[in-house]
Amino acid sequence: MTYLIAAAQENDLTLVRATEPELWREVRRYNKPVQLALAAAAAVMRSSQDPSTAAVISLAPCQPGSADLYRWGDVVTSGMATRTLGNLRMNPTQTLHAVDNLAMSAFAIANRNHAYCLGLGGAAGQAWCGLEVVQERLNAGLEEEALLMAGDQDAAEDTAPGLGVALLFSSRAKPYPPLDRIVRLVSISRSRTIVDAVPHAANGLAALLSSIAQHRDGLMSYVVPPAHTDGFSTVTVSLEVS
Repeated sequence: MTYLIAAAQENDLTLVRATEPELWREVRRYNKPVQLALAAAAAVMRSSQDPSTAAVISLAPCQPGSADLYRWGDVVTSGMATRTLGNLRMNPTQTLHAVDNLAMSAFAIANRNHAYCLGLGGAAGQAWCGLEVVQERLNAGLEEEALLMAGDQDAAEDTAPGLGVALLFSSRAKPYPPLDRIVRLVSISRSRTIVDAVPHAANGLAALLSSIAQHRDGLMSYVVPPAHTDGFSTVTVSLEVS
């Protein structure tokens, strides 16, 4: 069985910096999507029995995760045309976004986590792949808990709005605090279709949480809006609230 036991969303890094200085010291060097994802993950892991043993599934941002990295690429491509290069200095931690799912790595190090980790790259609809992995592993008894987290931003600019989302699942039934009810993940199903997707790692999970918050009892069949899919599938998430 797979149960949703905690969830959090974060979109205000100013508030994180003011209210959680220790967390901010850990994440301040990272790019915005990573900061937001880790802040949301820190909130949900307060409900974890042991963060070091939870499976970790992390969604990389669909938008360029670092405005600095995006600027660097623009300098290089522009320089190739003019045969002159401008300022190529960059924060070293942000170069990791090009080769690694930084949020997953940072979380694992901070929580001494050596359990199963999976990083899903920045393509539309990866949230539902992550949810499928969560269910597979918990139903198989491979872990007792699993974290699914994502961070993204609307554009590759430092001032662009961003969102971090984290969901904590358990193989043991516990009340989901916003509802004070048990929320069980029943299934994720797909059918083939062509739709217009809008790549964003976190928005789909946020919309799912909003729908759950409005449901009180019984079976819930959540048809993922086309914008939040991979562009090739209609995805239905079935849950039971009791």
